[in-house]
Amino acid sequence: MGRGFPDPTLFDSQLLSELAAKAVSTAPEVALQYASKRGLASLRQTLRDLIADTQGQVPAEDELIVTSGGVDALTLVTTALADPGNAVLVEAPTYLGACAVFTANEAVPVAMRNDDEGLVPASLLDACETAPKQGAAPKFAYVIPDFQNPSGLLLSAKRRAELVAAAREAGVIIVEDVAYRDLAFDGAYLPSIYELGPDVTVQVGTFSKTFTPGTRLGWACGPEVIISAIAEVKTTTDQCASALSQCMLNAYISEGHFTAGLPQIRAAYPGRSDGRGHRPAGLSPARVPGLRTAGKVRPSGRGRHGSAGTVPPLNPVRRARRRRHPSPAALRLSGPRRHRRRGQ
Repeated sequence: MGRGFPDPTLFDSQLLSELAAKAVSTAPEVALQYASKRGLASLRQTLRDLIADTQGQVPAEDELIVTSGGVDALTLVTTALADPGNAVLVEAPTYLGACAVFTANEAVPVAMRNDDEGLVPASLLDACETAPKQGAAPKFAYVIPDFQNPSGLLLSAKRRAELVAAAREAGVIIVEDVAYRDLAFDGAYLPSIYELGPDVTVQVGTFSKTFTPGTRLGWACGPEVIISAIAEVKTTTDQCASALSQCMLNAYISEGHFTAGLPQIRAAYPGRSDGRGHRPAGLSPARVPGLRTAGKVRPSGRGRHGSAGTVPPLNPVRRARRRRHPSPAALRLSGPRRHRRRGQ
């Protein structure tokens, strides 16, 4: 999978043509119309069932939204949770596309520590203490626990549990990117961060690797207050994911093609793998544009936006848009847990 691009020979073009034709011929008023900002109800239910198949938590109906791919999910989360000048804690190195999203939204990527086994959970607490000294209050931590991009490492179950505990202690949300979770060569799964800590996790995923990237579909699931904020942001971006693509994906999954196709995808990539188990040579925190290392504080104690804790005024459009979203403090979750365990 060069640079994250799936092998196009794995696309079942005949089947995809049939799914598109069926959607248009049987329900044109759905497939060719605008969809809800949260996604088609039928697909959202299908995705909730799919998550239940491999994770011990099932998002409630209002705890999942369909997005226009994984980058769209990251953009929506960043806009909903972080104000300009806030810090986003990241692994070092991490997915450059995510860093581009964060910096485009005027958030500041701040590095946590990694070792040969991946992210060191305690470094989340260290980064939360250091980031404010650089003028960047931490808002969420972005992690890729499954086959991390670019290191390829798989974060252990023990470290995942420790990371959830650290996030709860720090009072920050974890944004878990599961783009490669379904592609383990042996088909095995470790508990997801969302499964271990649904109260402090927003999981974002994409079907670009397991369906097609051209259909531009992904999802985000997590606490209802955050998903509602994301849905409001989506009304100001692309309004909704493609209804035709959603109809095709819903049929692809519900008719069994998704589950049947995963073994073929998993079998296709081992021979092309570069055997990465450690950080590729030449990639270091210094190579990630805009990344601040948590252990280093600027001598002046000032962030890139001026004195610590200050943020430049937003333009009227952006200010009005942000007023519609709950403040990060409002996203501290309390009250009864509405997640249901698998099997209930």
